Amino acid sequence: MAVARLRTRRDVKEQTGLEGVRDVLQSMAMGGAPAAVLDRLVATVERELAAKRGWRFVMVEPHLYAEVVAYLDQHSRRPRKAVQLWARLFTALPPDSNEVLLSRAELAQMVGVGPAAVSEIMGELEAIGAVYRRKEGRGVRYFVNPMLGTHLAGAARDKAQAEAPRLQLVE
Repeated sequence: MAVARLRTRRDVKEQTGLEGVRDVLQSMAMGGAPAAVLDRLVATVERELAAKRGWRFVMVEPHLYAEVVAYLDQHSRRPRKAVQLWARLFTALPPDSNEVLLSRAELAQMVGVGPAAVSEIMGELEAIGAVYRRKEGRGVRYFVNPMLGTHLAGAARDKAQAEAPRLQLVE
């Protein structure tokens, strides 16, 4: 027996509307509108359609991602848990920023360690610039360095990458 995702009338209406927007944008390309702008708009609509189908995409720089994994494998006090946490961070990114939306306790539960271990691993990742943190009151918000991976595209990605801390993967 297969499991099917329930789709409400509202879901169907939204998907149909997005498909219509995509079709209009694609037809505008034939009318002489700026192709680069239209391509970005179509890509945004396509991402939204993919998200509605259950897919989420993150652009990852594979060589840098592999360097972080290798660094954790060689230098972390908990290499397996550190690599697991690193991979899980990308599941917690919203479509419009690189902020990790899970709490330290939620990350700890996902990986099977205590919250203190999450803080330690995040400190290891922060030391090489793979993540950075911002203090907010008594708490801390974590962000994945957009040079390594992001949902952002175009000018938003360029701006985030320019403002991100420097990666320090070279020993």
